[in-house]
Amino acid sequence: MGLTIGRARKGTSAADGGSRIPFNAINENLLNKIIDWVTSYAGAHPEESKLKFKSTMTWSTSLKIEDFSGGAFEQRGDDMVSTETIGKENTPCIRLHKDSDGLYKMSVQTVAAIVQVLNIARDRRLDETRACLEANPDPTAVIAGDRFSSVKGEDLSTYRYMQEIMKEGDSEEDTEQKRITLKLVMHIQKQDVDLLQSYAEAISGTSRPTPFTVEGDVALIKEFCGEDEDVHVLEDISFTTDHKFENHCRSPPWRQILGDIAYIEVKPHDEDPFFITASTTGYFVNKGWVKEKCDLDYEPAGEVNSNLVELLKTKSAKFAELIVRQSWDDLSNIKNKKQKSLKSKPQTVNGRRK
Repeated sequence: MGLTIGRARKGTSAADGGSRIPFNAINENLLNKIIDWVTSYAGAHPEESKLKFKSTMTWSTSLKIEDFSGGAFEQRGDDMVSTETIGKENTPCIRLHKDSDGLYKMSVQTVAAIVQVLNIARDRRLDETRACLEANPDPTAVIAGDRFSSVKGEDLSTYRYMQEIMKEGDSEEDTEQKRITLKLVMHIQKQDVDLLQSYAEAISGTSRPTPFTVEGDVALIKEFCGEDEDVHVLEDISFTTDHKFENHCRSPPWRQILGDIAYIEVKPHDEDPFFITASTTGYFVNKGWVKEKCDLDYEPAGEVNSNLVELLKTKSAKFAELIVRQSWDDLSNIKNKKQKSLKSKPQTVNGRRK
């Protein structure tokens, strides 16, 4: 899955260290697909799912000791470990370790252990998966060794490994382990190709803003706005007008002809307010409000960006710092609230309630 994760991280700014998976709906869908695949894989391929990883897969976790209960785990000092072990050293398949700074690290040894952690995480599965893949951007290399690192172009690592299996001299046990490893690697590589294809289709399908995507982008960011500059990503974000035309655009018709959809006023905590044009070509900062004209200067004052969040990152360091702290749980809760709100509204036909 390294190729897909690498593609998902391309939108990350330098301020994030280049390691974050950006916070957007496309990546949320990607993570959900990965979760579905991993959880179903463990049931369909129990032998491969219990193969010991070449290296321990570790990440910073939001889970705490109190999240683990039952006979499957036991506490050892500040650590919580699984009673199930693997390998000659009897390494616990799952270890929750508390660092000296009070933060927790999760360590797993098998695919089955990952599934167990995801089941414990429950509604925090998205955050755990995101943290895991940010810390382990090339999971195939962690699972099977650096020889299987994800690369672009021709990759002969699988072929060479098959040649090793066919050689005589290895014990039956070693040959069997290599066979299981090869099967797991080939399954992961196939899934990586499938994910990369669906991700590319999603990106191409949402590359141009529409009135509906613009409404969604602004509404989502607005949920994280407020006066507390240590918590809220912006003081406020809003459209310059509440009026919408029949085509759902907020810009005047003579500007719609030029591709404008709406105009957005942004109030950061660390910069002066500014205005953004949402158009069919993307988002860009315009030259702002002109008092003498009582209107906007629609001329661009910067480059066009296909993503509103990424544009805001370039304009506000405080926004860039805080937006990466927002969790996928927050995003899911917001969506659920909006869906419930829509369902609770009475449906109408020709202006009349059903």
